[in-house]
Amino acid sequence: MEGERLIALPPALVDELMAHYQSSSYRADTDYVFAHPTTGSAWDADEFRRTLDAALAKAGIADRVRLHDLRHAALTNLAAAGASPIAVMATAGHRSMQTTKQYLHLAGVSLRDDADALSRRLLGVPDSCTNTAQAVQASQTG
Repeated sequence: MEGERLIALPPALVDELMAHYQSSSYRADTDYVFAHPTTGSAWDADEFRRTLDAALAKAGIADRVRLHDLRHAALTNLAAAGASPIAVMATAGHRSMQTTKQYLHLAGVSLRDDADALSRRLLGVPDSCTNTAQAVQASQTG
């Protein structure tokens, strides 16, 4: 179906989503995991926006977050976690790798191999230490 995406979920997240679903009054096969709390239907975009804004304010996040920012963050984090470029592209529903490359670039994926090679050469750090603090600590203890 147009607009639907298949995504991989870690078992711990599946457990959390299942617990949330089981606690809902709406548990038919056709119901949403995140159904509207009083109607069980899909969230109206305006109502979702108001609810999101209230949650952000409660969390002390003053700047407005666009709905697209949530999608962007999810795809960037997927790339940063090491998902293959094809998996990021499929999850996003992009038709072109050119569109997906912006997420890979923002996540540092396009430079990860180069950064790992530089860490090995200059600091003698294994590839698993990808951030500067880990690299410096590993070089001081190793």
